[in-house]
Amino acid sequence: MIELVLFNLALIVAITVALFLVKRYVKTKRGENITLLVAATVTILFHYSTFLFYAVTGGDAMGYLKDNANLLMPIYPCNLVMWSCLILALIRKEDSRLKLLLTDYIFWFGIISTLVGMFANVDFINNPTLAVYDTVKSIVAHATLLFNVLLLAIFGRIKMDFGRNMKNIFISVVLMYVIGLYLNLVFEVLVSTEAAYDVNSMFIIHSPFAGLSFLKYPLIALIG
Repeated sequence: MIELVLFNLALIVAITVALFLVKRYVKTKRGENITLLVAATVTILFHYSTFLFYAVTGGDAMGYLKDNANLLMPIYPCNLVMWSCLILALIRKEDSRLKLLLTDYIFWFGIISTLVGMFANVDFINNPTLAVYDTVKSIVAHATLLFNVLLLAIFGRIKMDFGRNMKNIFISVVLMYVIGLYLNLVFEVLVSTEAAYDVNSMFIIHSPFAGLSFLKYPLIALIG
């Protein structure tokens, strides 16, 4: 576990340096938008990097895709945050209601979910070693996503409006729950009940952490 903590601390130092450089050198709205788009794209590329490697080298890319449902659908909270970052970066209308909703959701919920994904990484817990690329990729992808989330604060996009913040978070949490229920139902109907249990979209069916059976989506959302 010390290995995971030290690795994440090194990533946080790198994130801090990168945020400092962005704050110092990115001075225009266009530059901000490009930075957000690049950060979102880098996270997505990390997320799909193993699949892309197999696809390029002639490995079993389709088998890997089949075994990793979150490459096909937004199964987990961080998957939704990741894609929301890309959507946000592509919205140009500053006063768009969708943009305000995504900004609040990405920042307030994204900080919690990315830090959990880094310091309580399920892949590492199941196989506690950094010698496996998929585990390292998972941790680094959460770190680049955290960088993407914190850019919103660096660029002054976060407004401390309790009423608006809570309303947007509530809407986001409900939508995540609906998406999780729908995806679990899809796997149950199209594959099997066991498949739905294994996928466990949004951690609605069971906790992702052994010994913490109470830590399912409703409580995770409340903590967030």
